[in-house]
Amino acid sequence: SSPNEDTTRIVYGGVVYHVSVDVAPLRRVDLALRFMAEGVKESTYSNSQAIEEVLAREIILASNNDMASHAVKKKNEQERIAMASR
Repeated sequence: SSPNEDTTRIVYGGVVYHVSVDVAPLRRVDLALRFMAEGVKESTYSNSQAIEEVLAREIILASNNDMASHAVKKKNEQERIAMASR
């Protein structure tokens, strides 16, 4: 569930360009963990399920690259945006 590409802003002559860049390995891990934590937080906000169960389900879905996982959805969205900015 870690993205391979991201976008960055480059200012050239007062104009802002979004450029696709490769993601460093440590940042990939950080983003994957952040996406999982966001998904767990959203799932347990008004739900009676235990946070441990939701976290375990999110980890399993992310490891299977299942689109039901919040982390995989965010990864695909981020890579789609990076591909469009090439």
